[in-house]
Amino acid sequence: MGRTMVGFAILIIICAGVRSATAGDKIDVPKVITKSDAQKILGVPVKDAKGRNQNGKGGYYDSEWSYHAINGDKWLYFDVLYAGREAPPHLTQTMFSVLPADGSKSTRIDGLGDKAIFCPNETGMAMLHVLKGDILITIGIHGLPADSVLDSEKSMATKILANL
Repeated sequence: MGRTMVGFAILIIICAGVRSATAGDKIDVPKVITKSDAQKILGVPVKDAKGRNQNGKGGYYDSEWSYHAINGDKWLYFDVLYAGREAPPHLTQTMFSVLPADGSKSTRIDGLGDKAIFCPNETGMAMLHVLKGDILITIGIHGLPADSVLDSEKSMATKILANL
């Protein structure tokens, strides 16, 4: 009986580990990119992160957050979308294929996820979109020159990818 209980306990631990490895804990962006990180990137004090982590119908999970400067018009935006098993096949790949949504120019970025593009626009927002399997990561910086934000966005994307 004792051996059976030990075996059962080990089985439960293994199953929990497999579940964690396959389903994974979904990302909570402010735990990965902190307020302190946001302040360093924007170069100004920022408010606490605002946003949400939400499980949607069809197995979707979305972690959408932003940090805004206390004063001024600088902010960071994050959206990490997981397409669940019930989602239409290749949903995130299809979404990625139509970016940038405003039709502005994009630059391919190598070395991030499966595919990545950088999309600055005339509104003062520079977006980095990264596709990794069935996960689409969007990072935006507003209020800084587009030519100065790509390295910061790549660094944040790398940090997010490491936590998926």
